[in-house]
Amino acid sequence: MKQMGDGRPENELLIAVARRELDPMAVAVVRRLLRQSIDWDYVLATAFSHGLVPLLQKNLMIAARDLVPVDVVGRLKRESVANSQSVLHLIGKQLKVYRSLKDAGIRVAIFKGAVLAQMAYGEVSLRQAGDIDLLIDRADFAEARSLLESLGYEMAPRLTDAQLASHLAFHCEVPFMRDEWFTIVDLHWNLAPRAFVFGLEGDEVMSRLQKVSLAGTEIDTFCDEDMVLYLAMHGAKHLWHRLEWIVSLAELIRASPTMNWDVVLERAKKAHATRMLALALCLVEAFSDVETRILDPQGAMRGMALQIRDRIFTQSHTNESTETNLYNFRVMDRKRDALVSALRALFVPTLPDWQALALPAPLHPLYYAYRPLRLSKSYLWYFLVRGHRRS
Repeated sequence: MKQMGDGRPENELLIAVARRELDPMAVAVVRRLLRQSIDWDYVLATAFSHGLVPLLQKNLMIAARDLVPVDVVGRLKRESVANSQSVLHLIGKQLKVYRSLKDAGIRVAIFKGAVLAQMAYGEVSLRQAGDIDLLIDRADFAEARSLLESLGYEMAPRLTDAQLASHLAFHCEVPFMRDEWFTIVDLHWNLAPRAFVFGLEGDEVMSRLQKVSLAGTEIDTFCDEDMVLYLAMHGAKHLWHRLEWIVSLAELIRASPTMNWDVVLERAKKAHATRMLALALCLVEAFSDVETRILDPQGAMRGMALQIRDRIFTQSHTNESTETNLYNFRVMDRKRDALVSALRALFVPTLPDWQALALPAPLHPLYYAYRPLRLSKSYLWYFLVRGHRRS
């Protein structure tokens, strides 16, 4: 196992258990770390924030239950049971929505969540429960919305016609929520917002879906090659601040020996996402023993991966959108794409803008002026914090 820059045993432990199965060497590392003084409150809190609680529980119980305090064993078991219940609840809900959309003649794919857990880990409960992610064709949005509302889901927040038209044009998803268990369906009509330039289009992915089994039901999801490229983009868009995103990508690659890497690289080039893909694969190799085909001749993405590795447990995400605009210049293949992304992120209104200020439809264009004003406070705070850290 490669050592973290800070050398904290709790962080090393989380990296050691962050995989589908532990080999004898990883078991030895886990047992060595557990013989040190461990801050278990920190381990559990950090595991939760990085989506690692199910893997932590599984691998500790297999490799070193005798070295884990009894109260921690109990806490992990309770968390694991609760997560399994939530996952099963979500699977039931998403399969109901999926069947309803299919019965209505709407083309739909399930991705991330439990289906990614099944593909990467072989068990639906080894990812922490979250939202239900569905991809549809943009032309089917109105019908899909009506169907979701008939099932008790409500768009959150409710958007005016002008706001919704803008959202559909510039963004890629909108959440629908039910009161019961706060179940959220993230309805996607593309893979990335226009404020994050990514050339792999949703209709391309929908044209080459694969079928997998989820809880005994055959469903459509992304083919392996598109899933790898999507996960590389998704991690890059969110600054790779969650370790489980790296782990699930690594384990998906491990579980897909027939992956056509020539196709992955070809699609990455077409999408102008070769640097995003290289960064993702560098992170896979930095955090796991999975070997990949990295295209990083200058070593720039490998350097970024090491930086992310060294700060993944300490970085703050309170100004993620601000950081993203600066970081895109490093991860996007074309600098003009990073500039376009920054300008769109600065001026194109988003859900928080519409929630923060209610304007009548005739004044909707004022949101394009309001957004930079609202963001200016965030940008100012970000640069003040950076200046303080450097001083």
